Amino acid sequence: MRDRQVLHLARTALFVAAGVVIPQFFHLLGLGAVFLPMFIPVMLGSMFLPLPLAGVLALVTPVLSWSITGMPPLMPPILPVVTLELLVVAVVISGLHYHRGVSPIAVLLLAIIADRLLLWLIVRWLAPALGWTHPIFSLSLVFSGIPGIVLQLLVIPAAVHFIKQRVNGIPHSAVEWED
Repeated sequence: MRDRQVLHLARTALFVAAGVVIPQFFHLLGLGAVFLPMFIPVMLGSMFLPLPLAGVLALVTPVLSWSITGMPPLMPPILPVVTLELLVVAVVISGLHYHRGVSPIAVLLLAIIADRLLLWLIVRWLAPALGWTHPIFSLSLVFSGIPGIVLQLLVIPAAVHFIKQRVNGIPHSAVEWED
């Protein structure tokens, strides 16, 4: 296995673990749905992972968290919705930042817009079509994550900058690798 693959697998495992552990602190205070804590490790990890592994990170994190902690819950069907949301943000972030070198702020804004649009589509069309009548699936769900979005916009760009400054000698994007 090449060094790049080992590094990517280690990064993926680290961010999956963070995506399971960090939300627990928010859930202890009942703030998980408002601050979207699982998004932070997935978004941050996707900045440093190639597209396939960013997708793995987005899919494995919520399922592993649910299997260990029961969160996000399966009923009402929050787990599949969060999994779809994480997959969308991971694809946008990895595809644009890791592979194309677009700035973290621009990528983050695009990912957040894509996520909120997906959530609106789920609330507006998919939930009624699937018979998901739980009150959680209302338009307010789209806006309830605003504190989490603010947290993402504050923490993730700063963390990307910190990691790139502190972890010297290790390529952080596809454009930095020499083949």
